[in-house]
Amino acid sequence: MQLQPDVKKELVHIGTGCAVGTVVLVAGWALAWALGAPFGFSWKVPLSAVLGAFAAWLNFFGLALTLQKMAAGADEARGRSLMRTSELYRKLGLGLFLIAMFLIPAFNWVAAAIPLLFPQVTIFVMYALRRKPSQNKGGET
Repeated sequence: MQLQPDVKKELVHIGTGCAVGTVVLVAGWALAWALGAPFGFSWKVPLSAVLGAFAAWLNFFGLALTLQKMAAGADEARGRSLMRTSELYRKLGLGLFLIAMFLIPAFNWVAAAIPLLFPQVTIFVMYALRRKPSQNKGGET
């Protein structure tokens, strides 16, 4: 399936937001640690944050693909079923990701969990700056 230009543009926006959020998270974590916060800072924090941001972007990518498939189909009932199934698998994937981050000592699960909020924050900032997500021209999605 070929991604539509508007979908590609939104994926770039979300990816940029995740990248900026990850840099801010790691810098803030390092600064808090340097100022004496009770939690440590090591290579685990940036690694976990990058993996968390990637998981968040993949989740958004899955949502975008599902919405594009839904819009291409004519059957509304099948579209709803596809959306529910996609949501289930995407949430299951994020849950398994967080469980793995928690169980594997090489990762910091908190630093991996925070970036999962970055796509929502990115969308909120885009609206706050009056930079609305791409609006389709011509009625196709």
